[in-house]
Amino acid sequence: MIDLLRKILKSFGQKEESMSTADEVEGLYGSLNDDILQLVLGADLIALGKNFAEKISEIRKEIKSECGFILPPVRILDNKFIQENEFDIFINGKKVETGFLVPNYTGINEEFYETMKTVIYDNLQYLFTTKVAEKYIDSVQSDNSWLVYNLFLKISIIDLKTIMLDIINQGKSINNVNYIFEQIGEHVLGDGKLQDCYTRHNPHLIAKYVAKRL
Repeated sequence: MIDLLRKILKSFGQKEESMSTADEVEGLYGSLNDDILQLVLGADLIALGKNFAEKISEIRKEIKSECGFILPPVRILDNKFIQENEFDIFINGKKVETGFLVPNYTGINEEFYETMKTVIYDNLQYLFTTKVAEKYIDSVQSDNSWLVYNLFLKISIIDLKTIMLDIINQGKSINNVNYIFEQIGEHVLGDGKLQDCYTRHNPHLIAKYVAKRL
């Protein structure tokens, strides 16, 4: 978030204040988010680590195509203390799913694929972190820094993350992120004749407004 603010301020020629303490705090929070999504494998599944990585890559591409969400990196670990053919999925250090696979010559069956994909969609509110939101903001920032700067005078990055997550939950895609930001800007930065302040700055209502235009 601090890096993002620096980019926005720099693009408008504003002087940065000293951020040594803030940098330290940001670094601490960043280290906590390194392994938001983990896949832990039992002994019999360790040899298939490459296969699991390939399946995760396929899942990432499919989810990106379906709703525009970019899945954070998945850390694959082994644990000799769980059952040999067991796999566990952790989000933010909490186990959210356990499954079992019998290794075979064809690799990993579709059970893991469907399980992993379901877990991701069911926990999107935890996986769509502020850091993920910043990736989308950076993309728009490179094309339209004026829009990004003025949006953040009206709404927070948490609001923006909520808007994008709501759009996905309404069955829409955020792939066209530039258009989505333009629609958010049209609603938030409008002259206010048709919308009151609450309507224009409530992230859930903004998401509903944008989703209708996708």
